[in-house]
Amino acid sequence: GKQITKGYVKLNDTYFDTTYYNTEDWRQMVTCQEVGHIFGLAHQDENFDNTNLKTCMDYTSDPTSNTKPNHHDYDQLDAMYGVGDDDGGSKGGGPPAGKKKSSSAPGNDVSQWGKAISTDGKGRPDLFELDLGGGNKFFTHVIWAN
Repeated sequence: GKQITKGYVKLNDTYFDTTYYNTEDWRQMVTCQEVGHIFGLAHQDENFDNTNLKTCMDYTSDPTSNTKPNHHDYDQLDAMYGVGDDDGGSKGGGPPAGKKKSSSAPGNDVSQWGKAISTDGKGRPDLFELDLGGGNKFFTHVIWAN
């Protein structure tokens, strides 16, 4: 089906090696944002100077109140996966019956990510698809730092 059954976030600590970003709030916001992307959430705002939306899916220069999702994020998840009160969460909850879960994430070697199916504006591969069989696929999304 179209359920997400497993996701992985691999964080690059380059920014956290600087004093400015090496705080609990920055780490929490970045981790929350990357996990949000796994579930299909987009940035609510990518302008650092706009009004703070108090969500980890907002770009900000002060992450103090942006360390977790906000109501809009949860509404988006409900719209995508139907996990609201009306259905008791029957559309979510893990892999479809009888489907085997993969045991681990692909490694850091690009050869383990499957085939490139998309490229960024500079022609670099940014989305990979690994066919796990039985209708299951594993996607690796790459955000290039340079």
